Formats: sequence, structure tokens, C-alpha cells
Amino acid sequence: MVPTLSLLLTACGGSGPSGEKDQPVDPASPPPPDYGFQVADPQISIAHRGASAYAPEHTFFAYDLAMEMDVDMLECDALLTEDEVVVCIHDTTVDRTSNESGEVNSFTLAELREQDFGTWFGDEQYNGAKIVPFEEQLDCYLRHNPRMRFHVETKDSAGGLAEQIIADMLTRKGLINTGDERTSTVLMQSFDKDSLQNIKAFAPTLPTAFLYAVPTDADVAQWHITGQGPDYIDAFAPNSAAITSDATLVTRYHAAGHDVHTWTVNTREQMDQLLNLGVDGIFTNNPDLLREAIDDLGSGTTKAYRNNPTDFERGCPGVAGRVTSNQGPGDVWQNLDGQLGVTMATPAADFTQ
Repeated sequence: MVPTLSLLLTACGGSGPSGEKDQPVDPASPPPPDYGFQVADPQISIAHRGASAYAPEHTFFAYDLAMEMDVDMLECDALLTEDEVVVCIHDTTVDRTSNESGEVNSFTLAELREQDFGTWFGDEQYNGAKIVPFEEQLDCYLRHNPRMRFHVETKDSAGGLAEQIIADMLTRKGLINTGDERTSTVLMQSFDKDSLQNIKAFAPTLPTAFLYAVPTDADVAQWHITGQGPDYIDAFAPNSAAITSDATLVTRYHAAGHDVHTWTVNTREQMDQLLNLGVDGIFTNNPDLLREAIDDLGSGTTKAYRNNPTDFERGCPGVAGRVTSNQGPGDVWQNLDGQLGVTMATPAADFTQ
């Protein structure tokens, strides 16, 4: 039985595949690319801060390793620097993951580049790792694999400024309209409803996902109960405990047309449980374990569909270090109508250290 709104609020402390109908096939048109067997609604692997169990989070080391582990999506926790450049870092301070202390937005990008984001991890091969601007993450991994996708979380939106800067950047780069929540190069996520509304106001074509652990207000509780969300939310991302404690939650969201992604799942046992409950995507620090779990179930994208290279230059030479402002420099990309991924339209000049 689905709980009532009042009971749920009390328990929580009060406070291939786009889903579109098939179109008639023009016999004169070329056949679609062969990506091998592809299930209708594939379950995807999302690298939580990269392969962050094995390398320092949100560094090129962690992202490179995640791509080696054949993920479907890379995550970026997006925060603004003092000079309004979007960088990938989870905490609002640099204290935990660098050799400095202070709020991320109190440093310019140039000042953050002087910090060491690797030594804290305790493995000397990562000493000196640098912060990664979101634009460099995009260009690096789209150059490696034009079908790579990115799950981007807005955290401290600075009154809507972060969403505006991200939307402007994605527009400049040709990545503002590349598909729905199952195909878009970029999917925006947040715990903040207002942030997602801002995203849809600035960029109506960008798909969104709402993150939550437990419903903390009447709106979220109602969505949780009914599975029906507002127009500005395309997918829902409850944490794993919310799903395992409510066996029909995924079904309710699916019935209302919403995909379900969940976080953060790092054991094979829990991965298997959630995959069998029908989630569409899982955030994990251990992408190698999740790849095995999805492949064993036969419920994911094919290797040909993912298109991740096995031989590529680590550390993104030519891209790492080149962004100087929220105007780049960076590559411009172009959507491939009716096909997977994007193609480079205009390359930026490569950066040399």
C-alpha cells in the first residue's frame, strides 16, 4: 500500500531509446548504424565523481579510469569560482580535497589551479592532481568518445547565476539540445527544486533530474507517493535506501513517464538488488563492479553503443589547463540528427604547458 502524504511527511521528519513513437521508415534512407544488440530501456552506469573509489575524485585521473571501466556517464558537481568559471568539485570548500582551505568561490580559477587536489587521496601517483573546469571535462571526454554523456549537479546556484552560466556555455558549445534524459550529452541534476526550475527557464531543452534522500516538503512527498512530477523535472534520483525500502517506487515513477537514477551504490549485492528493482541508472564510486553487474544481467547498453576507447592519452593533453574564463576557450560541437552523440564542429586551439 502506498503511504498517505501525512504519514510520509511524519516518517520523514516533516520538514536506443528516447521513448518516442516509431516513425515510418523511408526506404530511400540509409540503414541505422549497427550498435549490436541493444535493449529497449538500458540500465546505465554513472561514475560518481569519476572512478572515485580508486583515484582522487573529480580529477582527470578519476575520469580517465571511469572511461577505462566503460561507463555510460561521468558526473560533475558544478560550482563557480570567484571569476565565475564552472569547476567540478563536490564540496563548497577546498578543505577536504586540496592542500588549501577556503570556499571554492573565494578563489579564481588560476588560484585553484595552483592547488594540489591529489595528495589527500594517499597514493603518491596522484600527487599534484589539478582541478578540472567543467568545459575541460566536456571537451576532453567528447574528444575521446563523442557519445560520452555527463550528469551535472548544481549545488550552490548563486541565485541562479550558475545555471545561467552553464546554459550560456552549453549554448556556445552546441550542447544545449542533444536529446532527452536517455540520450542528451548533458543531463542536469540538483537537490534544489529552484535550481532545476532555473535550468528549464534558461534552457528548456536540457533534461533534468531531481535528487533527494527523503521527502522534506509536501511537494516532494507528493511526487514520491504518486510518481508524478512537475514539468521541469524529467527524471527522479532518490537515494538507494528510498528505493530498497519501497519496492514500488520505481514502478510509480515509470508509470508517470519518469526515469529513475539512484545513488551512491558501491557493493555488488546492492547493485544487483537495485537493477532488479528496475532503476534506469546507478551512481557508483566503483564503475568496474557496476559494469559487471549490468553486463551479467544483460540489461545495459552494448559496448559498441558506449563506444569508449581502450587506448587514449591520459590526463587530456591539449585540453587540460586551457580554459581561462567562462568563455573558454573550448571546442564547439554539433548534434547528429537521428544518431548517437555529437561531432566536433570547431576545435579550440590546443593548449601547451
